[in-house]
Amino acid sequence: MTRSAGAVLGATGAISVATVANRIGALPVRLVAGSPQAFQGGRFWLLGTSVLVADRPAVASIAGFAMVGLAAIALCGARVAWIAGVSGHVLSATLVYAAIVLARLHDPTAFHGVFSVADYGTSAVIAAWIGAVAYRLWARDARLLAVTLCVVAGLIGWLFKGALSVLDVEHAVALACGVAAMRAASTLASRSDARDRRQRRLPAPDLAG
Repeated sequence: MTRSAGAVLGATGAISVATVANRIGALPVRLVAGSPQAFQGGRFWLLGTSVLVADRPAVASIAGFAMVGLAAIALCGARVAWIAGVSGHVLSATLVYAAIVLARLHDPTAFHGVFSVADYGTSAVIAAWIGAVAYRLWARDARLLAVTLCVVAGLIGWLFKGALSVLDVEHAVALACGVAAMRAASTLASRSDARDRRQRRLPAPDLAG
């Protein structure tokens, strides 16, 4: 087992423990969950801690985190997987919360139904990982598989979630973060390969003179 795969399993274990603690009442969700209201109040650390407690159904959320995380590491590499996961979770919430807060500056009643809703879970990280894996498959000309992966993941998420709200836009943003992370890594790798090929074609310096 690689170190990165072990890290995913370790994170899965930590989420499992925190989720059980939450369900038995030892860890109130308000201590870790984010919300647009908390964001407006400057509690930015909740953008990160909100991943610690899995949303319902908890078993599916935790299992999905582990399986998709391991797949992302195997197909995309550890660096891309972690960049995608972290940026997908934090940046997606930041952008959606900021948009809601800005909207409420013009209309204080805007998005009233979701303004103080506790927002937590592993789904944004999973969505980012799916985005990275989908781009990897697309780049390998497995385009039908890439599209199918995104559609099936979206349907499964919708079935588990039921009613959707504006906060669920986070998942689309997280998916885009995963795509961007994998695309950037692929572009950098291609440039590095092209530079190496150019250097191999350069003539050796004449040291005789």
